[in-house]
Amino acid sequence: MTLQGVLHAPEFRTAFVHPRDAWNSLRRWALLAHYADLPYAEVNRLRRELRDDVAFQEHLERCRREIKYIFPEAAELYVAVRAIKPRIMVETGVASGVSSAHILRALAMNGTGTLHSIYLPNLQEGSGLPDGRSSGWMVPESLRGRWKLQIGDSRKLLPDLLRSLGRVDIFLHDSDHSYEGMLFEFEQAFPKLTHGGLLLSDDTHLHTAWDDFCAKHNLKPGRIGHLGVTRKRYSA
Repeated sequence: MTLQGVLHAPEFRTAFVHPRDAWNSLRRWALLAHYADLPYAEVNRLRRELRDDVAFQEHLERCRREIKYIFPEAAELYVAVRAIKPRIMVETGVASGVSSAHILRALAMNGTGTLHSIYLPNLQEGSGLPDGRSSGWMVPESLRGRWKLQIGDSRKLLPDLLRSLGRVDIFLHDSDHSYEGMLFEFEQAFPKLTHGGLLLSDDTHLHTAWDDFCAKHNLKPGRIGHLGVTRKRYSA
């Protein structure tokens, strides 16, 4: 696999100027393909699809001027949702809606699926809402038809939500990042995760909750940056 074989023409030219950045980017996408058990060619195609979605990218750029945090793996999240094509996805943690917007854009492109989100405003330091903005304000109105948002503590809301859904194809943790908070959500979500479904978690670098959980359930504790990625094995 060569850089020219996987990079677009502008990216290929940039690789000569910043070869280390180009290699790190290539490695991240290869890791997503590996940990999510996806064909690399499909991952790369969907990556370009997101980058070339001009209207969506311009919307995000306008919104980012108002927030003080980023979700570095948002593009990887979009690609995973496009590739897996979940019917039901659950995320905890919304804030301004960077991750939610990418998920919902992917669901819209898939033409199927619903995102269920739980968010307790201003729970995480540094990810508070801008003045006058409500939870998930970055999500375009055109994408909200596939979105069901609950405001409250995931410890109280998540068990009932998962019980009512019965099954989940992708679960993303991005709320209370304490060791106990992360393990609680993983343990709640994993039994409801479909075989072959994805378990994702932001900020897995903060402590050992991700590694401990994956070891307990004999899962590969994949990481792309700070985003944990693992896939539930298919039953025999």
